[in-house]
Amino acid sequence: MKTILSRDVLLKGIQNIYPVIPNKSTLPILSHILLEAKKDSLFLVGTDLEIGISCSILAEVQEEGAIAVPAKRLFELVKELPNTSLHIHAKKNQQITLESEKGLFKISGLPKEEFPRLPRVENQDALVIDQRVLEAMFSQTAFAASHDESRYILTGILFVSKGGWLRLVATDGRRLASVAREARTPTKTDHQVVVPAKAIQELHRLLGDGPSVKISIKENQIAFDLGNIQLISRLIEGKFPNYEQVIPAESPQKLAVSRENLLLVTKRIGLWTTIDSPSIRFDLRPTNIVVSKQTPEVGEAHEEIPATYNGSEFSIGFNPAYLVDVLKTLPDESVEMELPGPDRPGVIRTKDHYLYIVLPMQLNS
Repeated sequence: MKTILSRDVLLKGIQNIYPVIPNKSTLPILSHILLEAKKDSLFLVGTDLEIGISCSILAEVQEEGAIAVPAKRLFELVKELPNTSLHIHAKKNQQITLESEKGLFKISGLPKEEFPRLPRVENQDALVIDQRVLEAMFSQTAFAASHDESRYILTGILFVSKGGWLRLVATDGRRLASVAREARTPTKTDHQVVVPAKAIQELHRLLGDGPSVKISIKENQIAFDLGNIQLISRLIEGKFPNYEQVIPAESPQKLAVSRENLLLVTKRIGLWTTIDSPSIRFDLRPTNIVVSKQTPEVGEAHEEIPATYNGSEFSIGFNPAYLVDVLKTLPDESVEMELPGPDRPGVIRTKDHYLYIVLPMQLNS
């Protein structure tokens, strides 16, 4: 293999792949990045056997070939090189040579045949959606997924492809976030699958200014094609809870308030919570709400902000983090929240097909 390319281009390609490389593995080959020169591109591939990422970058290929190179050593070297042209040469003795303007570096690698092949998921029935749209959908849902490995199915995000729409749903049992957007190109077949949190995290990092992403599903695999980058992940097996059953009917009792005001006051009063006393109090009035917290070992705090509430006055407790998470992602200046009673969930519904449900908590102050 012989190829010439820019150091900056190579570094960007490695950065796309590197986070998926496992820090520790019983298989030494998984600590490597596969470099493969074909036609006018250098392909980089990394995998932990659950998630695989491949990336193609422009290069002057003088001789096609492939080699697996230790990822950490390659990344640290390229990161410290100046931005000049790099001449990369892989020899038959599984050693790769990187030659810069004033340096020569040799790294021992492994043959391509030892590197795991990524599954092929064809784009024949792919759902196509704008990258920025999918990125926003992740931001509005991923935070609600569970971190409890004992309920592994809830650590992922449910993807529902149906009728030309893509819906994402995440829940940890105490809150639920759901958002739906119309696809550019729908799938011919409806799908309902659960994508692991790590795959969502890595894909969210890769999404950017590209025009679109193609999402393809085959058996227990899902593939995301961003053009020059592809991510393939195993799906989580199991049955996701029937989220539609827990969505309450719309309530006429609604709180209307500035999103920014509610976000900031929730953050401030939330400073008085503890592990043993995690909820803050909301006293609902017709023209304002009072947010407060009293914790004997910490102190007390309360703050009033203007709002409009058209229901009966009552007090309700919420985990402040569960409100901060959603308020940070909403784009509107004001937020409307259904609050039908002290023991009923709070619900945010928007006109652009977003839904957030949060369960109340017991008040102890």
